[in-house]
Amino acid sequence: MDVPRESPHVSVNKLGRYLTATPALRKRLIDNQKHPPDPQYLRYPEASQAITDFLCRGQDEALLRQHQHRLATTVFAHGFDAHRAQLCIEAIEYYRQLHPRLGLHDVVASEVGHEPPALEIAGVSIRVWPQMVLQTVDRHGNNKVGVMKLYFSKHHPLDERSGQYIATLLQAFTEQHLSLLGPVDPKLVRVVDVFAGREYQPPRARTRRLCDVQRACEEIAARWPVQ
Repeated sequence: MDVPRESPHVSVNKLGRYLTATPALRKRLIDNQKHPPDPQYLRYPEASQAITDFLCRGQDEALLRQHQHRLATTVFAHGFDAHRAQLCIEAIEYYRQLHPRLGLHDVVASEVGHEPPALEIAGVSIRVWPQMVLQTVDRHGNNKVGVMKLYFSKHHPLDERSGQYIATLLQAFTEQHLSLLGPVDPKLVRVVDVFAGREYQPPRARTRRLCDVQRACEEIAARWPVQ
């Protein structure tokens, strides 16, 4: 059942698109967040889990193959589920080809817990929800920390601005919630657009982007009751 959210919420991916969208698309994005689709229609949870499993268990490519094989050999009762499995197989393959270019060989990844805390900005809860915490040790033996967010869309790839906005929010999330693990290393903060084969990291000029986010959240909060 389509139940509107009582208070303003937005996913970090949708907020990244909102910040670069036309007025008509902004209105539609708010409506989609207020009236979210049924969770069963989410298209890429199995691909997200497969890639997370791969990165958290030693980056053995055989793990990706195992997930692909399981999806390919499962008999689904509904056509939508079979189509979703095929999309996930494709997404896993796209990531497999992208992975060597990401430079993650010396990084230790661990899975983020279910529904991590949101960022609260201007009365809007931003669901950042990175899939993984990334950690490494520098040459002085100091732990560095970041996060990875996987982005899946065959038809709406991130552009440079959207990718950087999302990465900026990921860095803010890491600073707010993971600082006990060590200083945040912006190089470990990754937004990976799987189908586009690109990654984005936080830009150095964060202040202006955070101001843009503040204004966007104020706009979302103001439009929410009447959307």
